[in-house]
Amino acid sequence: MLTIRSKVLLLSLTLFSIPYVGYEYVREMEKYLRDNLETSLEDTARALANVLNDRPSLFSRKLVDIVREEGLNAHVLNTPIKLDGNIDDWAGYLEQAGDYAEKHILKNSGTYSPNSLSFKHILGKYHNHLYALFIVHDDKIVYRSAASLHLDRSDHLQIVMQEPNRQFYRYIIAPQAPGWVSAYKVSTRDSYLQTQPETRIQGMWQETTTGYILELRIPLSKIGDRLGFAIADVDDPSHQIKTVIGTSAIQNLETVGKVFIPSPEIERIIRSLSDTPGRRVWVLDKQRRVLATSGELQREITHHPLNALYSLLLPPVSEDFKDDLARASRLEGEEVNSALEGKARTRWRSTLDGQAVIVSAAHPVWNQHQVIGAVVVEETSNRIQSVQRQAIANLFNKTLIVFSIITLLLLAFATRLSVRLRSLRNQAEKAIDINGRVTTTKIGFFSKDEIGDLSRSFSLILEKLSQYNTYLEGMASRLSHELRTPIAVVRSSLENLEQEFEQTGTSGESHIYIERAKQGIARLNTIITRLSEATRLEQALQTVEREVFDLTELVSSCVEGYRLAYPEQNFQAEISSTPLTLEGAPDLIAQMLDKLISNAVDFSEPQIPIKVKLFSEGKQAHLDILNRGQTLPAEMPERLFESMVSLRPQSMGKKEPHLGLGLYMVRLIVGYHGGQVRADNNPEGTGALFTVLLPIRSTEMVLAN
Repeated sequence: MLTIRSKVLLLSLTLFSIPYVGYEYVREMEKYLRDNLETSLEDTARALANVLNDRPSLFSRKLVDIVREEGLNAHVLNTPIKLDGNIDDWAGYLEQAGDYAEKHILKNSGTYSPNSLSFKHILGKYHNHLYALFIVHDDKIVYRSAASLHLDRSDHLQIVMQEPNRQFYRYIIAPQAPGWVSAYKVSTRDSYLQTQPETRIQGMWQETTTGYILELRIPLSKIGDRLGFAIADVDDPSHQIKTVIGTSAIQNLETVGKVFIPSPEIERIIRSLSDTPGRRVWVLDKQRRVLATSGELQREITHHPLNALYSLLLPPVSEDFKDDLARASRLEGEEVNSALEGKARTRWRSTLDGQAVIVSAAHPVWNQHQVIGAVVVEETSNRIQSVQRQAIANLFNKTLIVFSIITLLLLAFATRLSVRLRSLRNQAEKAIDINGRVTTTKIGFFSKDEIGDLSRSFSLILEKLSQYNTYLEGMASRLSHELRTPIAVVRSSLENLEQEFEQTGTSGESHIYIERAKQGIARLNTIITRLSEATRLEQALQTVEREVFDLTELVSSCVEGYRLAYPEQNFQAEISSTPLTLEGAPDLIAQMLDKLISNAVDFSEPQIPIKVKLFSEGKQAHLDILNRGQTLPAEMPERLFESMVSLRPQSMGKKEPHLGLGLYMVRLIVGYHGGQVRADNNPEGTGALFTVLLPIRSTEMVLAN
């Protein structure tokens, strides 16, 4: 059965519908957030494109057509490279490094082997410097002698470039030992003799198990449109060059490959105009090459402490995804193609690992009526998810707080309501004692709410019930008083009539009628006597004096008397040999025992003894009366001790009327002594078992008295 508090608690669970409705609302907001993100990216791309419009000088240096195999492309680096011969700084870019081997041989004598000479090469740009990495396979490294002024008689790197002044220059790096190296400018026509070092071109030469690693740093201010590298391998003791492999032919300016380096001017412009965390901007030329880039897609997110709970409702927000275009030097895609055709467009795509969704907006850059490039702005949808999660987190947190407060208030209210109702129930139960008397008529609370109104109704009912009980309790004595006079008149009239018949000698049927009338008067007199007896007992219980007596001795004496009073009935007594001391009225206990024995005799089978047991258990004396005979009906054990209740059939009451007051008087006497009485079916067979429990006094209390 659900209590009021349980029902209130279940009712409070309906508050969870609030976050559910909010959750559905947040999910509906997603499409509006997606539209807003697209609009924001489109506006940013349009604004940046407007800044770059009609500025062909920013694009003209990069508008020459360069075939990828004949030229070099510099990647935009996110961090500067530390020149230490360690390639960890290049992680993430090595996949795009170029392989240079047999197809790129510029000179070779003898049989070529990739283990003899081959290398991987990649360029990167960070701010105002160009970084170059060479991972060289060389089975025999020959360093320049300290006494030699020739730079071409050992393993070395040649750098040829067209500087911004349109002049053609050649530099050589020929180290004497592993470590820090510098370049030397040499003549393009004369022999390669050591000259003044070019300290602005520096690097680190570090040996490996298969060759060596060379890292370089070159100022962008020295680099024009053309740049080429060639690595020469010297193995012969005569110090003659065996093999030369280059990124392009380096004989003269026309044969040197062109280089593509992202524009620092455009980079400064977009960096100053776009600094939103988690947003990346690309500027492309007509050939889809990256002129400049700014920003990163990954951004720091604050993880909520209940992130695991919210992840069950929405996909987790993760910035740990693989950005497949992070190191790209060219961009492809539908939005890029559309922008280079003159139409702005957006596109949604997933990363390769499926951990994030990227939306990109591309807008064309115009020069007069010609498209000269495009601006691409990218951002992940993580911001949308973050907004959703934050909204749900705030909604759930506030709902939990409100739910907790309301639940506590409802539980407190339900508890107070339950306490008041339980108190009202307890008072109502105590208002009527075990004998059915009303002990008090003022119960409950006197507040002005429904419980107070219920309390007043109970009080009114108890008051009426008390008045009715008082009327019923006084009815027996009034009936006894009122009926004795007419009964006496009838008895005297019958006696006078009987004497008259005797004097006149009249006999016959009249004498029979007079005898029947006298028997009826006797039965009425017995009824009145029994009613008076119960009334007198109730009055006596209010004034009787208590005394200490031995229950064992009293029961033993009474049982001996019953054997004389009921000679035709057999009694078996199992009485404790230990004295059981009670405080009360021994006469009333004897009267109680008389009623129980009389009841047992009336319902006992012939020749089967009535058992009387007396023993102690704890601080109580147990008195059991067992008889074999009629069993108790299922509904009667609780009603047997009520007034005017009897199981005797009409045939058993022909000689002497029974009003059902005997067991009622037993309950009164037991209740007066602070005990209990109950009736059960005989566990040994048919019949009944009456058990009386009476509190006994301890030995210490008896000695103290």
